[in-house]
Amino acid sequence: MGRILLLDDSTDAGLVGQLGAHLSKLKREGLNVADGFILPIGFELVDGMTNEIIRGFDRINASRNRDRNIKEETTAILRPSYMDENHDSEVLRDVARHELIDAVKYLQKNSMRRGRRLAIVIQNDLFAETSGTVHSINPATKDTNEVLIEANLWMNDTVLGGESEPDMILIDKNTGATSLESEEEAEICLEPEQIHELYTLVRRMEKRLGYPISLDWAYDRGVLYILRARKLDEARLENYRYED
Repeated sequence: MGRILLLDDSTDAGLVGQLGAHLSKLKREGLNVADGFILPIGFELVDGMTNEIIRGFDRINASRNRDRNIKEETTAILRPSYMDENHDSEVLRDVARHELIDAVKYLQKNSMRRGRRLAIVIQNDLFAETSGTVHSINPATKDTNEVLIEANLWMNDTVLGGESEPDMILIDKNTGATSLESEEEAEICLEPEQIHELYTLVRRMEKRLGYPISLDWAYDRGVLYILRARKLDEARLENYRYED
């Protein structure tokens, strides 16, 4: 297998794995996903491929600096992408340019030991100030007239991993009013404009797709990025829990 692929090049899980296919679908839906590329399933680290990987890193580094006016070298996040499932425990974060090829080799060897073939998603690592999940309905009550935002400081694994109690913000779809009291607005980790942006986006995506969804998100220097989207089907709603 030869060249690296851009994130929106393929939705074929047999080529880019489930995670790669999912990110490609998000990009094609017009959602803002951190820039990156994919090493397809079956890639080989020959000289030409290693050069392509470094060039890919340089491209996403340059585009981030240009688009965001950031004068610094970014780091990468490397995420394994399998044909059948994803293993988030193997994610490598904060990988510098000179560490990139060794990081790819590490993930490749781990996969080979398990007898599995993988693709690797390489993206700009986000420096998230806030992150979390926004649901197009209230998953705790199944109320379709409410949007629920869960938000936490820093990167989203603190929220998604259940390691901390997130800020909870309910928004009435009929009025657009939030559940926050005036004194609470100053204490939560989101600005009013960000609450409105998340609310508007998840409602737009729900209407486009025709079913309730959850979006995992992160704000990096004020810019919203989408990390994952999931359908809120009956099984997921039944398993959802949170404490008031």
